[in-house]
Amino acid sequence: MRLRATRRGTPALLLAALFIAALLPRLWALGWGLPYVEHSDEPAVMEVAVEMVQQGDPNPGMFLYPSLHFYMLAAVIRLHAAWGMAQGLYASLADLPVKTYLFTTAPTLYLWTRALTAVLGAATVPLLYLLGQRMFGWREGLLAAAVLAVGAYHVEHSHFVTTDVPTGLWVTLALLGAWGAATRGRWSDYLLAGVATGLAAGTKYNAGVVGLALAVAAMIFVRDSAGTTGRFPWSLARQQTLRLVAAGALAIAVFLATTPFALLDFPSFRRGMLINADHYASGSHGNFIGRWRLDGYLAFFGRDGLLPAGCLLLLAGLPLLARRTPRQLAILGAAVLVCVGLLLTQAVNFNRNTLPIFPPLFLLAAAATIALGELAGRLIAWRSGVDGPQVIDLRPGGAPSTAEVHRASIARRAGAVAIVILTALLITPQFLETAWLLRYWSQPHTLVAAAERLRAVPRGMLAAVETNPVQWAGDPAVEPVRWLGEHPPEWYSARGYRYLLLNSERYGPTVRANYERLRAGGTPLLIMPERDLGLQPGPGGALIDLGERLDLLPFTRREVSFGGQIALLGYELRPGEPRSRITPLEGAAERTLSVGEHLQINLYWRGLAPLTVDYTLFVHLYSAAGERIAQRDLPLRYEDYPTTRWQPGELVIDRADLPLPPLAPGEYRLELGLYDAATGASLPPEGGAPVVLTTIIVR
Repeated sequence: MRLRATRRGTPALLLAALFIAALLPRLWALGWGLPYVEHSDEPAVMEVAVEMVQQGDPNPGMFLYPSLHFYMLAAVIRLHAAWGMAQGLYASLADLPVKTYLFTTAPTLYLWTRALTAVLGAATVPLLYLLGQRMFGWREGLLAAAVLAVGAYHVEHSHFVTTDVPTGLWVTLALLGAWGAATRGRWSDYLLAGVATGLAAGTKYNAGVVGLALAVAAMIFVRDSAGTTGRFPWSLARQQTLRLVAAGALAIAVFLATTPFALLDFPSFRRGMLINADHYASGSHGNFIGRWRLDGYLAFFGRDGLLPAGCLLLLAGLPLLARRTPRQLAILGAAVLVCVGLLLTQAVNFNRNTLPIFPPLFLLAAAATIALGELAGRLIAWRSGVDGPQVIDLRPGGAPSTAEVHRASIARRAGAVAIVILTALLITPQFLETAWLLRYWSQPHTLVAAAERLRAVPRGMLAAVETNPVQWAGDPAVEPVRWLGEHPPEWYSARGYRYLLLNSERYGPTVRANYERLRAGGTPLLIMPERDLGLQPGPGGALIDLGERLDLLPFTRREVSFGGQIALLGYELRPGEPRSRITPLEGAAERTLSVGEHLQINLYWRGLAPLTVDYTLFVHLYSAAGERIAQRDLPLRYEDYPTTRWQPGELVIDRADLPLPPLAPGEYRLELGLYDAATGASLPPEGGAPVVLTTIIVR
């Protein structure tokens, strides 16, 4: 049995080309979904790293993950913050958003940190080529690198701010050191494997088990040395054991160097370990639940990992690898089996936890594919006939017969064709899956597209939306709600709502009729495809226009025309604190206040003609003696919908809340008017007299 280690140097140009080829699909659609963050682990990791940067504290304080990834993220976040402050996005580090709640107000920050994962994931590809070249040959290395470069699941998770893909880089580096230890047994190989194992454990705790592959490599080196001498080399075994122990100690030291507060803040570290242990023992959630669920992982590798063709090629080629390259199989198999075995002991199972072993698994699949192609070539050659007379050299050590030469030629050609066919079977499904994923992610998130559509329609009336509330922070006319299905469409029309944005994922089978009732209650402006159709990221749903139902609105009528351009239709008012957004007052006309109370006012307007001026509304409160007691001057819908955007004939609702000083008991006159703030010119009401809205009584 021979070690098929290739000693030729690898051109740097090839490694660079592999890196770029892997980086392109990992950067493509890197900002998918933003500002929505659909992977729940991304904000959990980001919040810790941002707080570290803002507080200048190297202690993450949270040890559900090791600290190396946090430190790398913190470095990227510092660079992003410096760039953001230079661009005017942030005034200081304090402006970096800490809490995201699955929606970020700083999407460019996620682009920068996701790019870190993309780069580390892409760097794994040329490193895997080096590993494959040294363990098997250039063809196996190149094929493994190509499959990983376009591997759908690896590409997918290279778009997330998580630890899974980066860990695979260190695992590959550790296996490179392990193979060197198996073939050369040098200190440098053990030290490389030890450092890489520590980095792997410092990124993802369970990845530290890759160090067991180094132990297998040490045994292989000693056993091969014994085979050449005929007796067991005890001194060599002691030497390799010493180096193995040193590599283990170095791995621990590197882990502690990258997660130093495991010692410096041991109580927090211990608490994090206990939380992790309880979490993975709970069996409460995950891609599948239960210990020793080998069926779940096999189904995952067939469905999303190697895909069916890759699994079949690997399984069919394993007997060949066991016969032809048992040492390589032992080292790579140890890394894969130990990692999977550790995962099998847990009751909570996440498929993404297998990502660190994707590089060795893909290398095994590539080696199996090449071996099967070569076997196919030999079988075809063996069954082929030989035409014409044959020349056989009977001399000792003579040249091969023409039949042997003929069959060898057929084996080479047929093997090459078989390898090409099997390689296509291995790569093509991965490429197609990745191409579909990137096309899918290149589409705007459904809730982002719906928001753009909602902002483009006439905005005079209110909207109720089943979306993340952060998306609509500061918008006075849009109210995020958890669930709209509680009421029929007429209920919303009677409270000034014209638009409903429905999220179909909030309606299970038992309440699906509520969703259909709301959809049927108005005109759909946008239909969002259901997520499982694979057309657009984000939930399915619809943006519904309920129309203007003036007959259902219970406000107090008070009709006044201003200059033939804007008409006041009426008002609602009641005591209450000034509001940050327009809310339905449901026809309230409570004109009696207690001392110290303020006024909430909704005004109903209609644009009568195209407007070229953003008019300002004044609201004045006068005492019975004619003294002005309070006033409010603000442009109509100044935050989102000034009068120059009003459509002729459109109903517009605005709030005109009036803070009041402590008032003496008595009656007060509430007046309003419109004027051009730029010139001071008023927009005169009909008759020219001040418009008295109503009389307020203070008790």
